[in-house]
Amino acid sequence: MEVISLILAIIFIFLSGLHLYWALFGLKDPASVLPADTDGSLKMRPGKLGTILVALFLAFFASIYLNKVLNFIQFDGLQYISMGIGILFLLRSIGDFKYVGFFKSIKGTRFSFMDQRYYASLALAVSLLIFVLELWG
Repeated sequence: MEVISLILAIIFIFLSGLHLYWALFGLKDPASVLPADTDGSLKMRPGKLGTILVALFLAFFASIYLNKVLNFIQFDGLQYISMGIGILFLLRSIGDFKYVGFFKSIKGTRFSFMDQRYYASLALAVSLLIFVLELWG
């Protein structure tokens, strides 16, 4: 189970660093990482502060799974926090039924393609890894 914890920590560290990079240096192609309508108009425009906040949450998630390996904090509630993270990523993979997730209705955009192939799939894989770790670990 330590291997699963390390994989999750690495994923979250990478995603946190990616969001921090975007906050500091901007997005090269926003239409491929932000939901957009079929006319190309972006549906959300997170600012630097919002992007940094996401990076901090992802870093916090990484610390939860690093703790499962290194055991630097003794807290019984970490399993519940971890399950909450798993549910959050499962909901992300399901989506909002319009712009994000496997069940989105707006298709044919660059984001839609990337989301179907990579983002929602990664969210589902992360949630499944978390559930395996917490329920059978």
